[in-house]
Amino acid sequence: MKKMLLDAAKGFYKGNMHCHSTLSDGKMTPEALKAFYKARGYHFLAITDHDHINDNSYLNDEGFLTITSGEFAIKEFPEQSTLKNQKMKCCHLNFYAKKPDTTAVPWWSPVYDHYSSGARREQLMQKYNNGYQRVYSAEGINDFIRYANEEGYFVAYNHPRWALENYKQYSQYEGLWGVEIYNHACHSEGIYEYDINVHDDMLRDGKRVLLSVGDDNHKEDHCGGAFVMVNAEALTYDNIIDALLAGNFYASQAPEIHALWVEDGKVHIKTSPAAMIGFSTEGRRHGAILSKEGEALTEAAFEILSEDGYVRLFVQDDRGRRADTQAYYTEDIL
Repeated sequence: MKKMLLDAAKGFYKGNMHCHSTLSDGKMTPEALKAFYKARGYHFLAITDHDHINDNSYLNDEGFLTITSGEFAIKEFPEQSTLKNQKMKCCHLNFYAKKPDTTAVPWWSPVYDHYSSGARREQLMQKYNNGYQRVYSAEGINDFIRYANEEGYFVAYNHPRWALENYKQYSQYEGLWGVEIYNHACHSEGIYEYDINVHDDMLRDGKRVLLSVGDDNHKEDHCGGAFVMVNAEALTYDNIIDALLAGNFYASQAPEIHALWVEDGKVHIKTSPAAMIGFSTEGRRHGAILSKEGEALTEAAFEILSEDGYVRLFVQDDRGRRADTQAYYTEDIL
C-alpha cells in the first residue's frame, strides 16, 4: 500500500515564514517585499514585524497570500539592547494567526515596542492595561507560548544560536509548533544558523515539533535564501494554515522535493538534481547516497524499521544547500 507524505498531485506553494518590513526594522516596504518574492516564484509571505501583528491582507491577490504574523522577544535584561549587550540571552518567537483577522496582541509591552508612534503607544497602553510583563525564564516563556496558543496563534522558535540559547533553555519550552533550523539573514552575516540538532533534541525529548526555516530578511541581501514548500489543495489562507499545522511541507535552502511516499516498507523520494540524499532516525541508524562524478541524483529509497522511531530525509545540492523533510513517526507510516 502506497502512503503519500508529500503528494505531487496536490499543489506545492512556496513561502517565507520570517520577514521584516519598514513597519519595524526592515529596509523594504511590505509592497516591495511582495514584489521581490512574487517575482521569484513565492506564493505566500509571513511579514513577522517586531512586537506587532499587522494585517497585510491588502497585498493579497489571486496568486499571492500574506500570513498574519509577528515576532516577539523575551530578553534576560528587557531594558537592554541585544545589539549592545552581545552576551545577553533572549528568546525570539514567531506567532502565526490561524485566522487572517486575528490581530490581537494582549501581550503587548511598552518595553519591547520600539516602533509605534507616541499616540499609538498611548492607545496600546490603555487597551492592554500598561502591557504584559514578559519574564525570561522557562516558566515565563512557556506562559507566553501558552498565551499565544490560547489567542489563536501557533508558535515557532527562532534562531537559537543567534539568541545564545542552548539545550538547557530550549529543552524546557512547551507548546511550540515548530523550530527554525535555518535562518538566512544570520547565515548571511556569518552566524552558523543551520542546526538540525536542535530539532532532534526536541524530538528525542518527546516533543512532536515541526521544523521550519526563514529568511529573517531586514534588507534585500537577506532575501530568497530559505523557504518552506507547502503541499496543499489550494492557495487559500485556510488551506495553507491547515497544511502548516499538519506538517505537510518541507524546508529548504534551495533543493526541491517533488514527491515523498512510503511503500513496501521503504520511504521513497523524488527531488531536483542533488549531490546527496540521505535519512536519519531517532537513533543512530542513518544513511546516504552520494552522486557519482558528473552525474546527479533525482530519487532514492530507504528501508524503514519500526524501531527507528521516526525517519527524516534530506537533500543536498552541489553547493551544500539542503532541503529537510519533517520527521515521520514509524507508528504513523508503517
